[in-house]
Amino acid sequence: MKKVIYIVKSELHIYPPCIAQIRMLKKNGVDVEVWYGSCAKQLLAIFDAEGIPYVDLHEQRGKLRGKLDRLNNWHQFASAVKKKMKTIKNASQTLFWFGTAETAMPMVGKLKGYNYALTSLELLDDNKTKNRLFSMLTGDAKFIVCCETTRAFIMRNWYGLKKLPYVMPNKPYDFHDERRKTPSIEATKKAIELVQDKKFIIYQGILKSRDYMLEMARAIRDSGSGYYFVLMGLDPENIFADIKKEYDKSIFIKNIPAPYHLEVTSYAAIGFVFYDDRNSLNRAFCAPNKIYEYSGLRIPAIGNEVPGLVNTIGAAKAGVCVPIKKDALMRAIRDIEEHYDLYAKNSYDFYLGTDNEALMKRIIKENI
Repeated sequence: MKKVIYIVKSELHIYPPCIAQIRMLKKNGVDVEVWYGSCAKQLLAIFDAEGIPYVDLHEQRGKLRGKLDRLNNWHQFASAVKKKMKTIKNASQTLFWFGTAETAMPMVGKLKGYNYALTSLELLDDNKTKNRLFSMLTGDAKFIVCCETTRAFIMRNWYGLKKLPYVMPNKPYDFHDERRKTPSIEATKKAIELVQDKKFIIYQGILKSRDYMLEMARAIRDSGSGYYFVLMGLDPENIFADIKKEYDKSIFIKNIPAPYHLEVTSYAAIGFVFYDDRNSLNRAFCAPNKIYEYSGLRIPAIGNEVPGLVNTIGAAKAGVCVPIKKDALMRAIRDIEEHYDLYAKNSYDFYLGTDNEALMKRIIKENI
């Protein structure tokens, strides 16, 4: 291939693994161009600085109600991609790399004759329709990338793949590991002003599983440790209001685009990460970028007992995996406090042990 066009349908800035793949391609000398449906200006500034060209396909949302709006969104995006693909000269020497399953699914039936690759950030076991649509694309894909080893074997079995997907853990790219970073944009400056003089445990991502979140709030409150509970991300279900009632020393910071959110994370003492694996293989075999963001900053983590955490931060002793129950969480907080330097060292060793740069070079050598 002479060129890679990397495509993400919605909010490219919220997908650090996609951002990492794009930037690693560029770093390794690949002629890469980005097409997106929506993207934050802060990320586009990074692309500009690194000489990565991009095209806005103007994803449409909110024009219709309910499911009709999603169908219209998919149809409009697929049409825009297909129209743009037809303008590419030497398309046979171009690899179209779809960065998420949600990006690829609208393209079912529209990729015949094109070279394409797929990244799947999720294991689609909880949505049969999406899983079926994605499966219709896997057979002709030049290669597939996923982010967790067990997921790769499950996908090979589900989709009858001839070879195992590449496994690229969700480790951030171009990571700066200094603690207490100096803010570089206004959003992080304001957030850091809220937390810089506080000792806190951080949760980052979408606020979900209200019962789990409340157990952690109670554990911090009753541990006597004096930690604040900082939650940074999105709160579509208004969970934070209940957390604040349970523990007054809780702070919510609205989502900050990657990688700038790490400027805030760098002030945390402990990270909190969990996956509600009830009825979900995807969550059981989770592949969180958070564990690499925490560990790269030497921040020990508290997680729950799912394989994706037990086999990573748990096995590396980069944190403690316990049931999401108040007493167990309190013990985890105390354990980390008592052995903080050891957990911090193990955490950074875990981070250094994953080499996505080497894997990307292999992908390029074998496929591009």
